[in-house]
Amino acid sequence: MGSSSPAADDGNMTSTLTGADRALLVELARLRKSPQGVRAVHILSSVVASRQKFVKEAEAANQVILSVLVTGAYHKVFNLSNGDIVFIYSQVTTSAIVSLCTALETSLFMGVQPQKNVYGDFGNYKIFDLSRDISDVIEGIRLTLSTERKVVSAKQPIDVKHMEYVNTQIRGSNIRSIVFNQPVYNISHRKPSIEFLEFYTSIQKLEQLFAPDRSIPGNPWLFNLIKRELDAAVMRAISSEIPSYRHKAFSLNLQVDSFMSDGFREFIGSLPVKLAGRIYVEIEKTDLIQHSDFLGDIFQRAAGMRVPLCIDGVSHHDVALLRLSRMKCDFVKLKWTPEILKLADEALEVLLGDLKASSARVILTRCDTPNSLSFARSAGIEFIQGYLADEFFRSGEILQ
Repeated sequence: MGSSSPAADDGNMTSTLTGADRALLVELARLRKSPQGVRAVHILSSVVASRQKFVKEAEAANQVILSVLVTGAYHKVFNLSNGDIVFIYSQVTTSAIVSLCTALETSLFMGVQPQKNVYGDFGNYKIFDLSRDISDVIEGIRLTLSTERKVVSAKQPIDVKHMEYVNTQIRGSNIRSIVFNQPVYNISHRKPSIEFLEFYTSIQKLEQLFAPDRSIPGNPWLFNLIKRELDAAVMRAISSEIPSYRHKAFSLNLQVDSFMSDGFREFIGSLPVKLAGRIYVEIEKTDLIQHSDFLGDIFQRAAGMRVPLCIDGVSHHDVALLRLSRMKCDFVKLKWTPEILKLADEALEVLLGDLKASSARVILTRCDTPNSLSFARSAGIEFIQGYLADEFFRSGEILQ
């Protein structure tokens, strides 16, 4: 390739690069002159960049990366336009980097099969020693930016015609293949146990089946109409299946309209008596607020049908506003974010005080990093959910 600056080559490509793309190539060109002791990691996350929650996932990944790299002598992190993450560093132990990459792979690539990447390997990340590999890195970066851009291009939202088609397909299909489950763990004892099993649908899989060229959540109003059909389909799909499970309890993610419907009453009525009180309903915070004019009716229905409620999607910013002590629900799901650790002591004390004042049991979700599990322990939170929590449970390790 010679010693010319890569940012100055291939004008057709660099003219379309974002600031981060160009900054990375310029930094690599600078390091050509003195690459000794410098390493780079390329996280090939463009394959998941079209996911609805990817922006928040990438932000969380950045925080985790920085928490490790600050222990070294030099570091820079670049979020590329195609969704990949590249970081450069020096004087950080190899064991720390391998542990970091493993954690990132767990949190970002769950459900993604390793595939051949631009470096000819099968893997979701690659570590380089720039003293010998800098040309390979530059070539790989340029290749991934020029060839994978189409993968992450934004899909247009569905329109009414697509919504009607998707709803028709949901009504006439068995959607069990896109219904998944993830446990909520009780960590109040030395050995974690499964408190309940959450059933949820993959909107990404739904798109692949019925609207591969469109974004179903892209139009929130039409998505709500599809979600109503999806809720009914999930209840149909698992009603005969749940009695065969040996878990303690189960939860379904439902809209308020679905929970208040005759269809939900019929679903509960179709289940064996032994499951009474063991079917929970998770309602997203925003949906609950939108129906705040009849919160009393929602809570009354839950009590009358012996259906414990869980408020889903609560951030640490929401806790002070929701007045959880007055919410007649059994569980609250608090989303983990590294920002919680940055709260001032007083703000953190208020947050923990509000959580403890709630009659609901708190579940810390998105537990995908060691910091999240440490926070749950220190805050006295007895229930967790997330990919790293799954790994601990499957491995039989004890949470410290």
